[in-house]
Amino acid sequence: MHKHHWYVKSERAAWCGRQACVPADERMDGYRRRRGADTVAVDLLFYFRIGTIHEDVTTDVLGLIGRWQWLVTFASATLMVPSMLNVYEDMLLLEPSKDIYCDLSDTISISNSSLCTFTVLNGTKEIKCNIWQLKFMWVIWIKKTWLVFCDQRTKVLSTTIICRLGLLFGCIIFGLVSDNFGRKRAITIDVLADLGFRLILIFCDTESWFNLLIFLRSIFASANIYTGLVLISEVASSAWRTSLNTIVSTPRLLASVCLVPLANAAPNLETFNFMACLFDVLLLFILRWTPESPQWLLYNRRIPQAEQILQKAAKINRINVCSNFKIRPVNHRAYDCLDENQTCLGIITKHNIRVLSISILIFWSLYYFLWSSLYIGIYSKHKQYTLLRLLMIIALLSLINLFLYKKATLKCLLVMNIGLLGACNVSRIFMEWFKVNRSAFEIITSISLATGVIIHGLILNITPRLFAINIRCTLLGCCHSSGQLGSIICYLIVSFQVFEDFALIVIETGLAIGLLLLCYVIPDVDGRELPDIIEDMDYFSELSKPLRWATQKTNSPSNEELEIRVYSFGSTGQNYSANNHHNQRLPAQRIGFRRFLPLFQGFTKNTRKIFHI
Repeated sequence: MHKHHWYVKSERAAWCGRQACVPADERMDGYRRRRGADTVAVDLLFYFRIGTIHEDVTTDVLGLIGRWQWLVTFASATLMVPSMLNVYEDMLLLEPSKDIYCDLSDTISISNSSLCTFTVLNGTKEIKCNIWQLKFMWVIWIKKTWLVFCDQRTKVLSTTIICRLGLLFGCIIFGLVSDNFGRKRAITIDVLADLGFRLILIFCDTESWFNLLIFLRSIFASANIYTGLVLISEVASSAWRTSLNTIVSTPRLLASVCLVPLANAAPNLETFNFMACLFDVLLLFILRWTPESPQWLLYNRRIPQAEQILQKAAKINRINVCSNFKIRPVNHRAYDCLDENQTCLGIITKHNIRVLSISILIFWSLYYFLWSSLYIGIYSKHKQYTLLRLLMIIALLSLINLFLYKKATLKCLLVMNIGLLGACNVSRIFMEWFKVNRSAFEIITSISLATGVIIHGLILNITPRLFAINIRCTLLGCCHSSGQLGSIICYLIVSFQVFEDFALIVIETGLAIGLLLLCYVIPDVDGRELPDIIEDMDYFSELSKPLRWATQKTNSPSNEELEIRVYSFGSTGQNYSANNHHNQRLPAQRIGFRRFLPLFQGFTKNTRKIFHI
């Protein structure tokens, strides 16, 4: 596609009949001359509907919500379900498999036997079992010569670490794949890899191959942890994005509390894996209703494909668009956005993007450490009533947050829930110090864990909306990788008992305070568009992005809509970054804790004057 101006026929713009076609930029300049430079930041209305700051092309064509958006939501949520079935990331917390028995010879008289050892009659020495019989799918008996649960505890821990290391690398790799080759391609590779590796794991019978397959599966089946969330964020309208993101992220949140009890309820890991394979087969059909992101296609110069997807979606939503439906950049500056070089250099060199990216990575790492510590504390005891109690507390907290969301923003809810988590941890410190009733201590711990689930849901909702299109999956994958690193460190500390329980609770409280401080850097995402380019990320905290795409939905000149917007005003009503001259922007206002430095210096100076220091 060559870089040039798209021309808009003036016969469709009823206000101008002097030329056959007029470049959009020239029309904008003429408007400035007639109205004056002071009105540049006002929406231009050429006999058309004024564009709003909450509409991307997908929303402009399909409306705020419709059947197609719900279909994509259902498909994305279903594709997130395999994250509930990855039992290997918590192998350390699983109970030994059921329906597995040591295969004992009929010629030996056995006095006592267990899953891993047996004792010969009139003997005192325990002999390790080396052959097992496993009832696969409650019907078929399979012989095994190696069983992970009969290894040393450190080897079971190593399986957990290997799985999480695979997720650490896989999230970054698939972030790059998704940003360079498309969301749907990454999702497809994930489903196929998960199906293949699970089938092989069912019949794997050696420790070395078992760990290798788990590592490879974790790498190649890590895309659906977050790619579906990115897809629905780019498809949903601003008004519905929070609700649809919550629906899509629900399987991942349920995995946080249901994974261990669900795996323990299965007869054995082989049966569990085969049932997951059957679900993966279902996902192959779900892929048919999973579209590519139209926004990703537009910013990767695949405009015809985006037009085809939106035309089909419009039919599903019962919206009539003309056969000559087109999507075009509003002016040459939109082409400049397509030519933006999406490299790490732009993230590192710009202050706001650098601060935001580093802060969000640290946030995910600290949160996962805190969450894993609580998670291990709950499920290492294997109590049967834990899951039901947790689900009841999570449901209650979800209703409270749903009610508060009508009055508060997502960022405000995040701060309140982190504050509640910190308060629960402080209560746990005093309960541990004064030796309070153990049941009350466990209830407070359950509330802490339930609050952690709510926090997880909030950061899953906020994080994808902070990044530009062509680096969105990469940075979100880095966030998940940072979280896995925090979990690995926590598992090692807890497993080797580096700290006592009281010291660990104090560390958790300190982490909650650290998360509260990092919330200051995270901007509000409610009512804002997703950033398209790195420059939008730089101005995200103060501005909405300028409109870059226009659509022709009908052949009728009176109904044709062309949205042209110079720069949007921020929520404060002050436009610090728009320059009325030559479409230039002033530097973005800096975010981060450096803004407190002048205030701190002024406070210190006044204090010295008061006390004559």
